Amino acid sequence: MRIVGGACKKRHLRVPGKGVRPTRGMIREAIFNILSERVVGALILDVFAGTGALGIEALSRGAKACTFVERRPGTLRTNLSTFELDRRVRVLSEDFRPALRRLRKQKFDVIFADPPYNRNYIQETVEMIERYALLAKGGMIVAEYSVLERYEIPEGFNVWKQKRYGDTSVSFIEHGNPV
Repeated sequence: MRIVGGACKKRHLRVPGKGVRPTRGMIREAIFNILSERVVGALILDVFAGTGALGIEALSRGAKACTFVERRPGTLRTNLSTFELDRRVRVLSEDFRPALRRLRKQKFDVIFADPPYNRNYIQETVEMIERYALLAKGGMIVAEYSVLERYEIPEGFNVWKQKRYGDTSVSFIEHGNPV
């Protein structure tokens, strides 16, 4: 698997044999084409980071910094070291619930939420982002989940755009009115 754009374009990410479902390159490219310039200079939160593909892609495309949340960050740390991004990142190696609670005083411009499919984590994650006010004004949540999953958008949030890629849905969620 490779980074598809920016300064690290075409460099390879390490991917473990099992236990992680990294976002495919085609989907990552589509996500970043939609986000466009929003990532340049942005503060990024990558929840359920896995290999770090989404956060590393954002850093490659000009994000200022990224906080990764991953319970088992071995492969993530290897990738961050390989890409020499250690100075622009923070890794919280714990479950997403205490990690999001710990981050409650911070604001992020883009939040990637790519939890394991079919466990209803997307609902819980979006609710926690809203409860702890983690999204900066004008910010965007990029939620990736199974097409079989359903979730409710918290009051005050709206789906700006939604795409389907095979068995994967991607929703671009923002707080308040579209920007």
